Amino acid sequence: MYFFPRQFLIRHFWTPRQQQEFGEQNHAARRAAYPAVLSSLAAATHSLPEPRLQHRLQELCAEVQRGRHPRVAELCAVRALFSGPALCLGELRAAHLRALSRVLFLTPLLPAVLLRCRLRSHLLEIRHLDRALAHLGLAQLSEEELRAACYLRGLNPTHLSAAQCRAWLEQWLELSCALQGATLTDEATVPIPTPRPRPTHG
Repeated sequence: MYFFPRQFLIRHFWTPRQQQEFGEQNHAARRAAYPAVLSSLAAATHSLPEPRLQHRLQELCAEVQRGRHPRVAELCAVRALFSGPALCLGELRAAHLRALSRVLFLTPLLPAVLLRCRLRSHLLEIRHLDRALAHLGLAQLSEEELRAACYLRGLNPTHLSAAQCRAWLEQWLELSCALQGATLTDEATVPIPTPRPRPTHG
């Protein structure tokens, strides 16, 4: 445990320096999975039945791959696609499920049926946390809690200020609340990140 704290100790036993170092290593692995998620999503769009929304989703995928972050309204505009054929959680291909699992730090080396169960459970947990955050209000969170909430949802907060973390979480909750009336599969297969603040160094 002394020589391999990342593997054998939970984060509460890590030093502040180890928390930052291990967090960045984990996020680098998660970031490496994003291209596979986007390419799987782009490939699945060819099977979508609605031409107009299909074209818009393809455009969004291409824009994200070029480095642009879509607005919440743009993501909500294509939400219906994720509860229908090809993109609902029950119909995703194994490669897509594995890529999503890596993004969420879930073991990807499982049969597809187990990957779907684990993804559904994990995303349901995040949905409950989002509801609690929306009810509580971000103003009640400490800076450490803000950063932990961003990290859980896919943003590396290491080089961001507390204000930037709060602004990003506000956008995340706006999207999450807009999906509250949708099925869980909607959340499970929308891998395009919401707009993030520009990191500041120094």
